[in-house]
Amino acid sequence: LESFRLRRQRSPMARLTALVGLCAALGVRAQASEQALEMGKLRSAFVNEDSFQYYIVQVPSSSNAIKVKLVPSYGDPDVYLSFSAPEPDDLTATWVMDDVGAEEQVIKRDAVDFCTGEPCMLHISVYGYDESEYMVGVFDASSTTLKIESECAPGCKQDMIADGVCQPACKTSSCYDDGGDCDKQNCAPGCDEGWVGDEYCDEACFVEACNWDGGDCSENSGCNTGCLPEYINDGECDSECNVAACSFDGDDCFHGATECYGEADGSDYRGAKNSTKSGKECQAWDAQFPQQHTRTHLNYPSGGLGGHNYCRNPDGETAPWCYTVDMELRWEYCNVAQPWQHCKQNEIPRAVQVAGGKMCLMPTQPPSGPLPTFEAKCGNGENHGDICSRECCNAAKAAAAFCANDEQHFGRYQEYKMKVAFSQLKFNCTSCDAFSDFFSNAETILQMGGGSKMIRFADSVGFKVLVAAFLIMLIM
Repeated sequence: LESFRLRRQRSPMARLTALVGLCAALGVRAQASEQALEMGKLRSAFVNEDSFQYYIVQVPSSSNAIKVKLVPSYGDPDVYLSFSAPEPDDLTATWVMDDVGAEEQVIKRDAVDFCTGEPCMLHISVYGYDESEYMVGVFDASSTTLKIESECAPGCKQDMIADGVCQPACKTSSCYDDGGDCDKQNCAPGCDEGWVGDEYCDEACFVEACNWDGGDCSENSGCNTGCLPEYINDGECDSECNVAACSFDGDDCFHGATECYGEADGSDYRGAKNSTKSGKECQAWDAQFPQQHTRTHLNYPSGGLGGHNYCRNPDGETAPWCYTVDMELRWEYCNVAQPWQHCKQNEIPRAVQVAGGKMCLMPTQPPSGPLPTFEAKCGNGENHGDICSRECCNAAKAAAAFCANDEQHFGRYQEYKMKVAFSQLKFNCTSCDAFSDFFSNAETILQMGGGSKMIRFADSVGFKVLVAAFLIMLIM
């Protein structure tokens, strides 16, 4: 159960050289090198919007666990962590810290991918979702009394710091003076002054207290805090939308599904059983406490996971299971019925119904389906955080499954797919297997180029036009 998904192996040097050459020809900038962090100390830094700062820290062999701290002064920085991938991003990171405000990530030595060798090096990337100033550090957390939600001062938990709300209990030096929250007042945590009504949709401001971001996200009021209109029926169960006011996120959370399933291993089980065989309550799949894990919708987009705590089998176990909220029991199988036992005559399992009834684009309001989700998750091609995300890659795979044979929407799908592929090449994030043929063809073109002659020609506009033409011809 604890085995993590296999990562794409590094390509041979010839392949890497070819792709680097093509990226240079298309105007890709070189990435900054990793800066060394010292264990046990916070470093103050700044990151521009849609940019990265990279760090590396050596973890002592005596550490049984580490704690990564992120304390933003303003903005919304995200953190990507990996012991195996230098300069990790959303596609290559093992752990992601992307909540609003101060965060802590505790990683134990028995966790997946902890220290792949000695010396043990942790790679850290800080991404500026917005222009951000922050402090970041890595601390030894070997104490057996470690608690993820520990208080830095009486009455002040870590997630209360720098959340946009002044908390008097947090206004101490040990809590970083509440991250500056008491020096300013915002309408909601993470919604900076000036973001409301600026014609840019800010998720943190999409709450009633901020007048639903002043109409920046939708002409209509929201159904629930944090549930953007495009989240409903986007293929992912969002906890913010999994409420009656938001129609339980459409079909995404399988609300109202029966206990009917047909696969022997229960991989198509979409029922509402939320306790284990021994009676333990299941932990929500989108939660990381008390059990840290990698069984998320991003890693298993077809597993029926997300903002609920129902039993599922996303990874090939013998039956549906779940993580538990009991610190002493990490996971356990669930006591679900046998396949077809609770199916009515001619009833089709819900997972099969949803997959079979899905179209490339469904004429809802707003439009839903794999194509609109693909376009929403990957954006306009100019933002590294969107283009190089696992959400973009997963959405591209789903769109390929439902749009490749859709005559009505194929042209729109293919045009956008090419735009995303070129953007991924531009940002040098080429690990999404939804575009593997595209990147392979790009490599072939460079191999046809003739070494140094190709390098000299690569600076010309004509080369870029030829690359685009050949790639389009080869990918069609």
